[in-house]
Amino acid sequence: MGRLIFLIFFAVFSIGGELDRCDSCHLQKAPPFNVIYRKYLVIYSSKRRIEENMVNFLTDPSKQKGVFPKEAKKIFFPKEHPLYDRKEAKEAVRELIEREDLLKKVRVTKPRE
Repeated sequence: MGRLIFLIFFAVFSIGGELDRCDSCHLQKAPPFNVIYRKYLVIYSSKRRIEENMVNFLTDPSKQKGVFPKEAKKIFFPKEHPLYDRKEAKEAVRELIEREDLLKKVRVTKPRE
């Protein structure tokens, strides 16, 4: 019975995406994902460059690699930012880009004739 409960518990919590691991901080005290994505979008402008720079940050986090102003880094940058391997980081960043993509959030209508 104990094994069954463990397997069900494990299955339920492993269904979520890579971003679920980040939610514990980013839903409470760290900047929200939409703010982070927009900041990266302004600086790097393409999904490829955003992904590359976010993955570099997640695999080796440092204040120098962060995109927020110095004052914001003092408030939000954790003393112990979790480390990710490249595969985990890429999956999390791709999920973030997919979820926060501004073009998907903008309703496009045909011009009137």
